[in-house]
Order: sequence, then C-alpha cells, then structure tokens
Amino acid sequence: MKNQTGTKVLRMSRQQKGRRLRTALASVLPALFIAASISAGYPGGPEAAGAAGAPSATKVVPSACGLSALSRARTPVQITMWHTMTQTNNTWLENAVGQFNSAQSKVHVTLVQQPDYPSEFVKYKAGLSSGDLPDVVQFEDTTVQQLVDSQSTVPVQDCIAASHYSLNDYLPRALAFYRYHGVQQSMPWSVSNVIMYYNPVAFEKAGLNPDDPPQTFAQVTADSKKIVASGAATHGVALPGKPYVFEFLLAKSGGEYVNNGNGRIARATRADLTSPTALKVWRWWKQMLTSHLAVATGSDPNNIDHLIAIATGHAAMTFEASGVIGPAEAVLASGQYPGVKIRTAPLPALTTGGGVPVGDGSLWITAHASLAQRAAAWKVIQYLDTPQEQASLAAESGYVPIRMSATKLPVLMSKWASDPNYEVGYAQLTSGKLSNANIGSLIGDYQGVRNAVADGIEQMVANSMSPQAAASFAENEANTAIQTYNSRIGPS
Repeated sequence: MKNQTGTKVLRMSRQQKGRRLRTALASVLPALFIAASISAGYPGGPEAAGAAGAPSATKVVPSACGLSALSRARTPVQITMWHTMTQTNNTWLENAVGQFNSAQSKVHVTLVQQPDYPSEFVKYKAGLSSGDLPDVVQFEDTTVQQLVDSQSTVPVQDCIAASHYSLNDYLPRALAFYRYHGVQQSMPWSVSNVIMYYNPVAFEKAGLNPDDPPQTFAQVTADSKKIVASGAATHGVALPGKPYVFEFLLAKSGGEYVNNGNGRIARATRADLTSPTALKVWRWWKQMLTSHLAVATGSDPNNIDHLIAIATGHAAMTFEASGVIGPAEAVLASGQYPGVKIRTAPLPALTTGGGVPVGDGSLWITAHASLAQRAAAWKVIQYLDTPQEQASLAAESGYVPIRMSATKLPVLMSKWASDPNYEVGYAQLTSGKLSNANIGSLIGDYQGVRNAVADGIEQMVANSMSPQAAASFAENEANTAIQTYNSRIGPS
C-alpha cells in the first residue's frame, strides 16, 4: 500500500511538472512542421495573379521584378509583409524591420503577424479572390508545390537575375529546397531542421559518454538498453508519432518520401513509403516500442510529451526541431527540473554520413504586388537575408543561418561557443552529399501524405500492425491524397 501511494505521488508530481513545461513551451513551440490542411483549388486561378501579369514558375523574366519601377518612385513604396514569428522572434523581426525602414527612404514595410502557418495559408488562399494579400510573405516548406501551382507568386529568380544577386554564400541545400525546375521560387530565411535532444545526466548514470551520442539506429538501440537497465530513465527514447520526424529520419537514411526524385525530377505521383530504406525505418521504430526501449508520445502536432519525457526522466532522448532549443533551455534554467540538462546532436540514421532537408520558412513575393512593390519586397528580402541579420536571428532564436559568412560574425560565434546546442542544426544542414533525398520533397497535398504517415504509425503503435502492413497502409492512403490533388490540378 505504501509503495502504491508513493508511486501515485510520483506520477502526480510528473503530471504537474509536465503541465508546467507544457504551458511554458506551448506558446513558443515553433510552427515549422505543422503543415496546412488545405484543399488544392485556388479561387480565381492564374488570372487572379495581379495587375502586373501572371508569372511563370519555370521561366526567368527579370523585368517582372520591377527594379526600374522602384527606382522611378518619388515617395516611399509601401509594402505589407505577412509573417508567423511569435514571442521573442516577433520582437526581433519588429526591431529588424524598424531598422530597415529607418535606414533608407525608398521602401516602407508594414508587418502583419499571422497566428501560425496553417491560418496564414487559409487567409492567403481566401485573399486570392478578395484581394486581401501581402506583397511579401513567410510561408513554410510544405507549401512550395501548392504555391507554384497557384501561379500567385513571382519567382525570386526574376529579381536575382535583374539585380545580379550572388547566391555563392548561401547553403546549397537551403536554396535547393525552394527551387522548382531550376528556378528559385523563394528565398530561405527562417529555416531549421529536426535534431536529437538528450539528457547528458542520464547518459552518465548509464555509464555512457555524453560527449559521444548515438549516430545510428543500432547505436540508439544499444544505448537505450544501457539506459533502461541502469534505471537512468524509464525508456531510452521518446518517439513522437509526428510524420515530420519519420520524414527526417528517412531522409537522413537516404530514403526518398515520394517518387520521381522526391518530386524534383517530375511531379510526384505516388509515395515511397515501402521502399527498402523506408521499411527499415518502420521496423526500427516498431522494434524500439515492442522492446519497451522507446515510448510512443502521440502524433498531435501541438503535443510536446516527448520533450516532457526528458524533463521527467521518462526518456533520455527524443527528436524535435532545432528551433525548440531556446524555449527548452529557458524552462530548464527556471529550475523546475533540477538535475536535468539537455544537449543536442544530429539525428541518428541507418548509417552515418547522411543529410537532412530544411524545414520552416522562406520569403515569397506575391504577383498581387505592383512592379514597384515587387522590387520593394525584394529589397527587404535581401536585407533580412544579409549575413548580419541571419547571424542575429540565429543567435536569438535557434534558427539555422542560411549564409555561410554569418557563422563567422561575432554575435553568432559567441553564441555557439557559449552554447554549442545552437550549432547542431547548421552542422546537420551542411553534412552529407547533396541528393534528392536530403534536398526534400515537393508534394501537392503534402499534408495528406503526412496524415497518411501519422495514420500508419498509429496503426503500428495502437493496433499492433506489422511494420510492412503499416507502411503499405500509409502508402495507399498517401497515394490517394497525391492522386486526388494531381487530378484537380490537371496536366503540368
């Protein structure tokens, strides 16, 4: 009876702490991997693209950028920028744009904060009919194919060509994700990727070297066995059933998410969830759960139980976006979880040496904007992408700098030296040979495919479905989503 009561008290204590952590993180957990669940149709069609004419996603038209129109403007060109930055990131952006407005007289930017990526995309879609649209907008990674299909944006390649803008300093993988048929559609800006989080204290208790975290699935399994056997944590790793985690583990292992070179060679027509590489990821996931070396924490996009598991000793490792570093460290610094520390490391994979795609935001120019406004939008995009601003944003937020020279600036060098956790996302984006697998996928109904993966994981976890059956289940569901979208869009 005494032992049962003690266990109950411990369980309640963990629940109370979990609620505190959930409250602290919920308002700042980045929206980067919460994809918009939006239908494929775009009201108004290509003809609604704006007075300056419908753009081409595959042809470069420098005059469409409007540089000459901006140069002729006698008063500041007013533009509106939609974004999804919150909390301290929003403060950073307000300060940065305020400095931009004050430093020159050609352009004035008005910021309009949107609640999150999905809400923003819904509003944008409605604006294609109503005309309530921004001139420059921050969209997430999963929307590229839909935006291209909408013909409602101006490829930034037009402005790159018009201004002879050099891309030599950019991370190749960051640029590649937002490129379509060789044409740069948007500029990477607030990007991140999925990394591993772990408690070095638990590693030490298990007799493991906290400076040598696992790099492969086999090593995660081996380390988890030691962690569980030693009592350092209840489980080795918390596995959130979030599809983007599976997606990044697959990419890091060299697997493609969809066919036709991940949608890069031609439009994706089916998912690749039962490939030999994908099946190995499914099987490892299932093996970790059935052996109780891992704990499943659910697939709700807003669920942070995998992070709570580290704080409460329920697990020693988990996987999440690099943008969570700052909020997680702030919670631990408050003293709510004495004795708990957190470190980050690159994602494990089937083998070493792979790479991952970018996640999160890039900046797009809308065709709704006048020629002068397009050029004004390009001007602020260049400013926000300068090495100085990229270094400042990375040091403030945990986003990955997309300019190589930004990593040599004092503000970021100092941050990385004092807190190496912030450097892992950048190191991971520069690792591995560039391939269609780690550039990332282009999918029309991206959310439909992710929903299918989440459903497959749920079938495997809750309904004891075999990895092969779960993969086939997910692939069939994903194929339906892809084909339904493609049939609405028509030939391309």
